[in-house]
Amino acid sequence: MLKKDITFIYMDSAERQAYQPIAEEAKKRGYQVRMTEDKFTKCEIGFYCQHINFPQYSKFSVIMLHDIIQQYGNWPDIWFFEPWNIYDIGILPSDQWEKNWSQSSQWFYSRPRKGMYKVGWPKADAIAQLQADTYRDEFYEKYGLDINKKTVLYAPAWENDGKQDDFVQAMLKLDVNILIKQADWNKEQYPVIYQNCRDMEELHKNTKGVTILPPSTNIFVAIAVSDILVSEESSTMCEAAMMGIPAISVSNWLIPDVTPSRLPKCDYDFVIETTKEELKDCTENILNNYESFQRQSQEFAEKSFLNIGSTSSIIMDIVDDCVEGREIRYPQLKPNSRKKLSLKRYLQHRYIQLRRNIAKNYSVRMPVFRTVWKVLRSIKAKLSGSKG
Repeated sequence: MLKKDITFIYMDSAERQAYQPIAEEAKKRGYQVRMTEDKFTKCEIGFYCQHINFPQYSKFSVIMLHDIIQQYGNWPDIWFFEPWNIYDIGILPSDQWEKNWSQSSQWFYSRPRKGMYKVGWPKADAIAQLQADTYRDEFYEKYGLDINKKTVLYAPAWENDGKQDDFVQAMLKLDVNILIKQADWNKEQYPVIYQNCRDMEELHKNTKGVTILPPSTNIFVAIAVSDILVSEESSTMCEAAMMGIPAISVSNWLIPDVTPSRLPKCDYDFVIETTKEELKDCTENILNNYESFQRQSQEFAEKSFLNIGSTSSIIMDIVDDCVEGREIRYPQLKPNSRKKLSLKRYLQHRYIQLRRNIAKNYSVRMPVFRTVWKVLRSIKAKLSGSKG
């Protein structure tokens, strides 16, 4: 039988916030709870949400999404690159993710050992409290916002190419509160993006009407006090939809996660697309027809997201059942009949996982292995250069 001891592995404040409601529920049920940035920590029950994890260091493992539009470019089958068969329990947040999995569940790498469950998005459990309490009034007073004006929030997936300035210049033409919430980027891991955020903060910190929130601010708090969200392809747009807040995607803001930078992938039904040149006019149109756009977001939320306010409780019910050795009280999603991968596809999948384990696990934990790996990569680079 498992011990009532849970470890949440996270790499940034957004992931920690996603875990927080589950951690609080676990504490109420008498579990020992800790959070750590050590992805190799040995634990009894491990919760994971990174793209690359090492659940072999936990006795029992639970996997969640990093964000609600994770690997959007690889939908429906994200599991080829991020296999979940190495975990015990898989947690999915919405009808869309059930659909993605149903189109991929025939493959061995998509199936957690004890089952996949459509539960909800734990990060959204804060919504009920935020909407019930007087957060808006308190927030506006704290940051000196005009309670009589609409508030437009900028929360991008990536800060690059002066996006924030595009946003600010467009909003300055409207009579609105201008709110900025950048992600809490790790300076060591993402030095360029981190510096871009700092540069933009320096540029706008004294601009009248612009309020820049601390990066560690809970995104749900920022969304809850806003009327419109502006981004490109961030999961914050889904999170806004959960709260009935219209979301705008700027379709010609570039995403620098590949070289050269790409255009955002954002064809979700609930998002209003525009360009940076037309951002001001698009925002103005939404403000002038706000009830209609808000109703569209609310309708999407009602049919797409479930168990808002009780997701964490359901997740802990599942964990409780596993700890006590009982049959899990909730029905697991039914997978398709198993199919075999082609040999080429199978070898490609295994190669990706082996390479990641070498680069992200052995090379990190073992100095000798790291040295050998660097030498091999150097040799490969030289050979590739000579062929060119």
